[in-house]
Amino acid sequence: MTTDTRTPSFPHRLIMLALLAGLLVMLGTAVWQRIRQPELVQQVAHTPAQHSQEEVSAVGRLMEQVSRDPTDMGSLLSLVNALVKMENWEAAENFARRAIALDARDPRPLHLLGVIQHNTGRHADAAQTLEAVIALKDDASVRYSLGVLYIYYLNDKERGLAQLRVGLGLPDVSDSLKKHLQSELNKAEQTPGNGQGTP
Repeated sequence: MTTDTRTPSFPHRLIMLALLAGLLVMLGTAVWQRIRQPELVQQVAHTPAQHSQEEVSAVGRLMEQVSRDPTDMGSLLSLVNALVKMENWEAAENFARRAIALDARDPRPLHLLGVIQHNTGRHADAAQTLEAVIALKDDASVRYSLGVLYIYYLNDKERGLAQLRVGLGLPDVSDSLKKHLQSELNKAEQTPGNGQGTP
């Protein structure tokens, strides 16, 4: 009987979420254009400020699923991914942290948290989070992200080179990722300096 009276507030939340996402996208785009290597670390494509009704509805559906079953890791991760694509960093981080609390041994929400931290300018935190990811499960794409973070954002070239080299040596690295790892390694090795300053 009383449950139907609450439904009108849900579209309001969706509209507010969409407006917040739009504002964050505009701010994020301005910052992102200043970053010298936009293709690095972050593997999520940046989209224009406007989000389709379909994207907003998908986020709403995922939020409903998570509220019905807060222990559903699949829905939580899908929601975090959807919020990252919309560049709604604050909400994405909140749900990523929920997923980490749900299963601290699962590297997937930690990886997403590292992406979020990088995109919100917390590069040292992102590196620490990604180090925790590889402690749980070593992965060449995470090594690539760490290498790039250390070289270009944290001015620690040697540490970054070490991450790229380890990534190249891991088994089952795709040809595409191997090419990216080798390219970054070559580029960083040819750049003078020891990482103690601007790359």
